[in-house]
Amino acid sequence: MSTQPTEGALVTLKTVKPGDYVRRKEGAKVTYIKGGYDRKTGAYSLIDTEDASKEIFIKADKLVYIGFTF
Repeated sequence: MSTQPTEGALVTLKTVKPGDYVRRKEGAKVTYIKGGYDRKTGAYSLIDTEDASKEIFIKADKLVYIGFTF
């Protein structure tokens, strides 16, 4: 039994390792890198791969796509 997700698997953000690539929607043009956790807001940072100054914060229970070819 493999524990690795398949191509384009949908998982919760809290299960993704920091530094992994994620997308918010299937087929999205923007790819993010998962950053650190902000305890005050209870959200993880997602850093845009194209623009490092662009950062968003998403709640840990949101679904994101991983395992795609980038």
